[in-house]
Amino acid sequence: MPSPADLAAHRGAMLRFARRRIRDDDLAEDAVQDALLAALVNLESFQRQSALRTWLIGILNHKIQDAFRREARYLPAADGVRDDEVSEDGLDRLVHAQSGQSGSADDPVQRVTGARLLEALLGEIEALPGTLREVFVLQVLEGRDTAEVCRRLGITEANCWVRLHRARRRLAERMRDHLA
Repeated sequence: MPSPADLAAHRGAMLRFARRRIRDDDLAEDAVQDALLAALVNLESFQRQSALRTWLIGILNHKIQDAFRREARYLPAADGVRDDEVSEDGLDRLVHAQSGQSGSADDPVQRVTGARLLEALLGEIEALPGTLREVFVLQVLEGRDTAEVCRRLGITEANCWVRLHRARRRLAERMRDHLA
């Protein structure tokens, strides 16, 4: 049976995983602590059918999902987003670049590049199927919470998350050249 020290040895990997999903240091730390506590309390359920780290990351993933359900919304990417903290699809990096946080506002090349990038992104958002575009605009661009989006569109929370995931995936695919 793993010891508490064995669990603690995986804390760094768990924290990196949580930061990529949550993008908020405090909430990521809370999720890791919750997951480690749950693992410690339920050590007897670890049956060694997977690696200890895999088991811990699975618990952490459930804790993160619980946090999202409690918050009932996506957490916005914080200012100063680092490359290791952005979502895997790269859209957060693109939005961060468009927010004026990267590059100099006095640089005309940066302004032109940014304007073209924004134009391409807005064009791709408009090209999304209506069901995906509605959810993406309401939740990501307007920052509305999941419950409000679901009420407005008459959909379930699960359907909202699926639509948002599909919209992000399609936008990431279409904007791939800009995200590299």
